[in-house]
Amino acid sequence: MTSIGGVEMVDWNLAVATAIRFARSGPEVSQDEARAAVQELRRHAKASEEHVRAFTRMAPAGGEFADTPVLVVDRAGWVRANVAGFRTVLGPLLDKMRSRRSATPGGAVLGAVGGKVTGVELGMLLSFLSSRVLGQYETFAPASRDLPGGTGGGQLLLVAPNIVHVERELDVDPHDFRLWVCLHEETHRTQFTAVPWL
Repeated sequence: MTSIGGVEMVDWNLAVATAIRFARSGPEVSQDEARAAVQELRRHAKASEEHVRAFTRMAPAGGEFADTPVLVVDRAGWVRANVAGFRTVLGPLLDKMRSRRSATPGGAVLGAVGGKVTGVELGMLLSFLSSRVLGQYETFAPASRDLPGGTGGGQLLLVAPNIVHVERELDVDPHDFRLWVCLHEETHRTQFTAVPWL
């Protein structure tokens, strides 16, 4: 646990709420445009598996990527996945800090206030990044109802509104740009799933 007397050292829920509240809105698209972009990203993600595997001759342990799903998400979905990943990665460090702080006079009060402050700070950082990240192989995020993941962790995230925003801003062919993003992110997923020491 990452809490002192029930008080979180990082208020994870506040981090998510802050990030989502302050995240910039995405580009204006119709439901049909959004649906088409998501479908195309899924097709390109699947094709990218084959391209990257054929070029690199690398395959994930077990031979298939089925254990690490491709998720086309919005900015809020990206935030939730990253908070889940941070929570997993930072857990051991926060446990050590908790044990040290519990021996300090006033540690519980510092923990309560610090958890809120840290939650807001993390939320503001993720708010800023949520409109800039095109995709990410999130290695540490555990699976959840909203964001399924592999049994060993790992999710390939494609942030649809950001991809659409950048392709419009750069005035590039959407099909080519979406394929490039998928190839880029698939390369990371292949590296992390095929090379055990990574």
